[in-house]
Amino acid sequence: MLYTCVSVPEGISVKPISLTQLQCLLEGMRGKRVLVVGDVFLYEYVWGRMTEISTEGPVPVVRVHGRSYAPGAAGNTAVGMAELGACVKLCGCTGDDANGRMLAECLAAKGVDVSAMVKTGSMPTNAWTKISAGGFHSSRQEVLRTHTAPPGRISAECECAVRNAIDAAVGNVDAIVLVDQLSSVVTREIVDHVIELRQKHPIIVVGDSRDNVRDMRGMDLIVPNDYEAGTAINLTVDSDAAVERAGDMLLGCQKLQNVIITRGRDGLTVFSRNSEPLHLRTQVLEVFDVTGAGDTVTAVTAGVMLAGGSALEAGQIANLAAGVAVSKVGTVAVSAADILDAYARFTGIAPSSKIKTLDELRSIVSELRGEGLRIGWTNGCFDILHTGHIAYLRKARQAADVLLLGISGDRTVRELKGAGRPINSENERAEVLAELACIDYVIIFQELSPAKILEQLKPDIYIKGGDYTIDTINQEERRIVESYGGGIQLLGHVEGTSTTEIISRILRQHQQI
Repeated sequence: MLYTCVSVPEGISVKPISLTQLQCLLEGMRGKRVLVVGDVFLYEYVWGRMTEISTEGPVPVVRVHGRSYAPGAAGNTAVGMAELGACVKLCGCTGDDANGRMLAECLAAKGVDVSAMVKTGSMPTNAWTKISAGGFHSSRQEVLRTHTAPPGRISAECECAVRNAIDAAVGNVDAIVLVDQLSSVVTREIVDHVIELRQKHPIIVVGDSRDNVRDMRGMDLIVPNDYEAGTAINLTVDSDAAVERAGDMLLGCQKLQNVIITRGRDGLTVFSRNSEPLHLRTQVLEVFDVTGAGDTVTAVTAGVMLAGGSALEAGQIANLAAGVAVSKVGTVAVSAADILDAYARFTGIAPSSKIKTLDELRSIVSELRGEGLRIGWTNGCFDILHTGHIAYLRKARQAADVLLLGISGDRTVRELKGAGRPINSENERAEVLAELACIDYVIIFQELSPAKILEQLKPDIYIKGGDYTIDTINQEERRIVESYGGGIQLLGHVEGTSTTEIISRILRQHQQI
């Protein structure tokens, strides 16, 4: 279904998101603390084969082969954010019934904290059942849907419990995401209360509402679809011009920082204060099931904003994620790996299999150490790869069975080397170094020192260049390595040039031209 292609007003240049930005933002979502508040319901999927027509009436008879369950609405958004690595707590209302218990089990199994959920005997848990069936020689398709009566506005008692849950959580979260699907839990009073809390706490607030977009005021971002945005301002949204008018009106009258209007096959449009609207077009893939695509967009955009991304970056990544969601049957959570796969499929740019996150390296190192292999570690900027680097890395590899290479992130290089550095971005440097046979795995770190990585990976040997002595290496890193019995090896002087010399030579030669 969806892939980002940026279309903007004439004269405005927008660079599509790079692999480096994408990886950085996906990694930045991990560990963020989020409270999702809103309507929650249970999806039940029943599938089988149509075997006959009932003799008692013209009714298809389906032989059931299986069932599965998934959370919907705010529950699906919560699962989506948890899949991206966030620490998610969900607050909503369910009945004290079998569907409510199944819903809680599904959420907990996906890593969502359900301790703030409110149970009530005054309403059943809202549930949808989708029955899909095929014939002996035909593919399966949905043939029937059933659902419980939609709940009305929650009782005053439940609303008080929701408010108390928000108050208890707000000091320990980085964001609150409001998902209003059924006009039940996210009342105008709840929205106003969250916005008041936003003035007192350093949190991001993201909202999504099907019927009450006008209530979503004062937030960092709202994510309506084109119909919902149009309904809020009594406008038919059926063109770029109409979408632009709708977005501008919502930004103004709702006192919002950003608006992303999703538009189905037409992609989505991003609005930010003091910026022109940006239309993110799409390439069309085969669509299997659009269920939950909106929840996916809400989850991803909230995650990107939490990771420090812009609304434009949030829109581009959400467009990729929505394309993954609709290409699968049923309600699914889209992972960071899914998004990277989609990016690679459409751009032809994929990260090297050697470039790993800390979580991935932790698992890999554990397995390698179990095989009796000696793990080596070294790190640096490696801005412009030169012969000195190659000679050094070859010698480092000879000191261990497996060599892990830490690369300083762009921000760190600027602090260490000054303005104008690095010449090559962190992802470009990582990709080049990952192609070297002497390097087994690469990790990018953003801190001035890789001390935290050393604490977790505990490499058997810590390797530094010959221009260091045992007293001039980073003493915190030395202490960590020695604390677990690791070895420190200082390589002899390695002949070669330096990045600074290369840059100076280029500048001198350029001035002579």
